[in-house]
Amino acid sequence: MVSTGKIEIEVKSRLGDRRALERKLRRLGAMKIDDAVESDVYYNHPSRDFAKTDEALRIRVCKGNASLTYKGPKLDDKSKSREEIIITLDDAKKAEELLLKLGFRKVAGVRKRRRVFVLSKFEICVDSVEGLGDFFEIEVVAPKKGYEKVRDQALELLVRLGGKEPERRSYLEMLLSKQGR
Repeated sequence: MVSTGKIEIEVKSRLGDRRALERKLRRLGAMKIDDAVESDVYYNHPSRDFAKTDEALRIRVCKGNASLTYKGPKLDDKSKSREEIIITLDDAKKAEELLLKLGFRKVAGVRKRRRVFVLSKFEICVDSVEGLGDFFEIEVVAPKKGYEKVRDQALELLVRLGGKEPERRSYLEMLLSKQGR
């Protein structure tokens, strides 16, 4: 969870060879900490279009746990660095019911298999996203002031791990684009 004054820095790239990346991560000393399936449902605001404001609101369910996440607009043109607020939910279905009663609309769902590694201060997620394929993301939380230095370190690690062009679009944006929406 990111608190006020903190930024989630995320950089990602398409992944060609999952096994090769995982071997490289282990050689660098990364520790695998999780394997999970994440199911996300995204919602749009009743009076503003999150696609236009570059925001996101989702309910995520993973291993029986649920959370509501707000992501603010991206802060730069090199990464997906943005404010993120996460609230733990007791009941994802009731949270969805509340959002729908308030006028929010379902946009789409994203489902992925995620293997998570930790290397130094970075979390590296190796994702297989339904309808899109394989990617890897590097995530880290940093103070808003001076986050650019940490972002640049994440971008350097992305290249070191074999990432080509950083992908700034979210999985939701990529899926909607693929569907022509």
